[in-house]
Amino acid sequence: MDRNVKETIIKAILLACACFSVIIIFSIIGYTLWGGAPVIEDIIFHGSGAILNPIYGGNTNELADAMYTTMIVAAGGTALAIAVGLPIAIYMAEFSDMRLRNLTKTSLEVLDGFPSIVIGIAGAYTLLWAINNKYSLDVLLSKMGAPDISGGGCIFFAWIILFIMSFPIVATISEDSLRAVSQDLREAALGIGATRWQTTTKVLLPVAWPRVLASILLSFAAAMGETVAIQFVLGNNFAYIHSPFNLLNPLIPSATLSMVLNSRYKSALDSTGTTPTTAYAEAFILFIMIGLVNILVRGISSRQKMASKED
Repeated sequence: MDRNVKETIIKAILLACACFSVIIIFSIIGYTLWGGAPVIEDIIFHGSGAILNPIYGGNTNELADAMYTTMIVAAGGTALAIAVGLPIAIYMAEFSDMRLRNLTKTSLEVLDGFPSIVIGIAGAYTLLWAINNKYSLDVLLSKMGAPDISGGGCIFFAWIILFIMSFPIVATISEDSLRAVSQDLREAALGIGATRWQTTTKVLLPVAWPRVLASILLSFAAAMGETVAIQFVLGNNFAYIHSPFNLLNPLIPSATLSMVLNSRYKSALDSTGTTPTTAYAEAFILFIMIGLVNILVRGISSRQKMASKED
C-alpha cells in the first residue's frame, strides 16, 4: 500500500476517534437537556416555582443549596488536597532519593485506585458510626458547639473524605509535571547560585504550573461529581444551610447536587417519588457546572502558557 494512502487512513481513524469523543459529550448534554427541559424552562422563565415547589416540599431554595454545597464541598476537599499533595510532589521530584520516591508514588497510586465506597465506609465508620462511644469525632464537635450531627455528618467530614481521594491525583500528576521540566533549567538556576528550594519554587514550579493546574482541575471536577463516598458523611439535610450565618460553616449537614440526583433517580425507579424529569434537569445542571470549571481552568492555563512563551 502506498505510504500516502496509509497516512490518509491513519488520519481518518484518528479524526473518527476525536469526533467520537465530541459526539459522546454533546449526546449527554442533549439527552439530559431534552429529558429535563420542562424543569429547566421552569427555572429560567418561571422562577422555578411551578414544578420545583411541590418536588422540594415548597422550598425551591434546596436546588440552590445543593449547587452551593457542591461547590463548597469540592473546593474544600481540593484545597486540602493541594495543601498536602503539592508539597509531596515537590519532595518526590526534587528532594527525595529514588527508592523513597518509588515507594511513595506506588503508595499514592494504590490509594488513588481504591474504590470510593471503601474510603466512604471507612470514613463513616471512623467519623460517625462509633457515635455510641464518647470518643467519636461528631460527639467531640457537638461538645465544641457544632450543630447536633449525630449519625448524620457534616461538610467538614466530606472535606476529609474528598481530601483522601484527591491528594494522590494532585501529588502524582504534579510530580510528573515537575520531573518533565528540562534539566537545563535546573542546571542554569543552580549555576547562578540559586538553592534547590529557590530553583524549585522560582523556576520549575512556574514552568510546570499548567500541568499542575490540570491535576487540580481533575481533582475538583471529580469531587463535584462524587456521590458514593460522601453520602455517608455529609448528612443529606438542608435544615441548617438555609441560614445566612451557616453558609460558610463546615460543621453543618447538607447534600450535594449529585446526592440529590442519586436519591431522586432511586425514588423514581421505585415509583415512590417524582418523575425522572427533575433528575435529568439536575444532571444537566451538574454537567454544566463541571464543564464551566473545565473551561475556566483551561483558559487560565492557556494564558499562562502564552505568558511563559513571551517571557
